[in-house]
Amino acid sequence: MKIHLLYPCFLFGISSLASDHSAPPGPSNSIDPLWQEASFRRAFTASYGIDARIEPLVNAGEKEVLNQVAELMKKEDREGAIAKLVGDSNLNESAALIFTLGNLRFESGAVEDALVNFERAIALHPNFRDAHRNLAVALVQQSQFDAAEPHLVRALELGARDGLTLGLLGYCHANADRSQAALQAYRLAQLTMPEELQWKLGEAHALLALNDARGSVSIYSQLLEQRADDGALWSNQADAYLQLGESVPAIANLEFARRLNQLNPAETISLGHLYLNEGLVDSAMECYQATLSGEAEAPFDKLVDALENLTRFRRWHEAGILVEALSENPRFRGRSDNDKGITSRLMRCRGLIELEAGDPTIGFGLVQSLVESDPLDGAALILLAKFQAREKRFEEAELLLQQAASLDAFAVAAWRELGKLLVQAGRYGDAVNPLRQALEREPDANLSQYLDAVERAAKQEG
Repeated sequence: MKIHLLYPCFLFGISSLASDHSAPPGPSNSIDPLWQEASFRRAFTASYGIDARIEPLVNAGEKEVLNQVAELMKKEDREGAIAKLVGDSNLNESAALIFTLGNLRFESGAVEDALVNFERAIALHPNFRDAHRNLAVALVQQSQFDAAEPHLVRALELGARDGLTLGLLGYCHANADRSQAALQAYRLAQLTMPEELQWKLGEAHALLALNDARGSVSIYSQLLEQRADDGALWSNQADAYLQLGESVPAIANLEFARRLNQLNPAETISLGHLYLNEGLVDSAMECYQATLSGEAEAPFDKLVDALENLTRFRRWHEAGILVEALSENPRFRGRSDNDKGITSRLMRCRGLIELEAGDPTIGFGLVQSLVESDPLDGAALILLAKFQAREKRFEEAELLLQQAASLDAFAVAAWRELGKLLVQAGRYGDAVNPLRQALEREPDANLSQYLDAVERAAKQEG
């Protein structure tokens, strides 16, 4: 029989992390009931050293110390057990004792000290399999995935086949965007830990990254049968549905998570976007406005996204309501002042709302001030050109669009608008080139048909 030097502490409850599916696996708060088990006592104090290739030999003196530590742990005296090990004169030269100290410190939350202990145990016994594994566990908890991975691999080389080692290796692979390797590791981990939520989530994430969204949906469906009150699972499955292009079930999932009060403000805004895409404006506004008054503060840039989305759908009334709410909400008042990009986006939205559904003079002034402060603001240049075209000032509009077309990020939009402007002015022949430029940079079936029609008109004109 052999002693495992607190090996049971590795088998912590990773599933306690289910409430935060994005977090790396880590230890549960306590495994103290384990110390009362007779099986642990036998493993902890039994003869040791059956396989010297992967475990250090334990002499009689070390065994006696471990026995005393076990007695202290049976009394739930963790600090006493740590003190006993720290005070032992043979500690620094005993891989078994220093490894056990590392385990106790890890369980106590002293992860940095535990790392030092595990590294020392490996230095004393380089093939100490479970020291490699526990060092990796501690490194993963510290988000040092690159450092953890070689120790997990070494543990596997030394014969580890447990779900924890394989699952954490999957997590390291996933963190490095090696999705196929992550998928294999997560599936192997489930052979010995078939009920572990984190490995199932990892498999679902890996499948999604490998464009097998249907497989990912299937896993989430199985999990939701048992955990229907877990909003994170509903949200994750919604991501998979969206990858499949199935927005309606994605909306249903996110709405269910919202009603569980488990949807954060950014996700609630995303749900609003989905509603708006489906033409459900009232539901979209309900989501957008809910983030203005909730306990958790919404990211300001996401709210500006919502505002831009409303203007994109030409929902001027609702956009006006949202921009007014942003202006009046003390949480967000002056928020854009320290971010030039946000300031410009917000002013463009305000200008566009005024131009389309308010006072065009005010709108023109807002957008013109943006161009004056930043002549390279392509979006503002295009917006100002649209206003000029509406006022039949085609020459000014053309100059503005040519200026915007010189900016790579706005070239396609500017060429398209210039082509439409020239068509509006009856200059079909002149419109062909900018439309063709836009089409070459960004193929579009509708634009291609429009260009064909313009070319026919140009030939007739000529």
